[in-house]
Amino acid sequence: MFLSIDRIVNGFAVCIDDFGNIFSIAVSDIKGEFKEGSIIISDGNGGYIASGYETEKRREEMFAFTEALFDEE
Repeated sequence: MFLSIDRIVNGFAVCIDDFGNIFSIAVSDIKGEFKEGSIIISDGNGGYIASGYETEKRREEMFAFTEALFDEE
């Protein structure tokens, strides 16, 4: 399951899954570099891993979607 980090507050990452469910995850349980907007994946052992690949993929998809909305052809 992919989770998107919406915001980081008081040592917790407030995350949203693809279905709109909201989760609070301790920042100490996330491995790797992350920030607001990053995508994290469960490691299967109660922790999470930041996915640079998935984060970049989704950013590119959103950019293309936004460009298509404002494309004036």
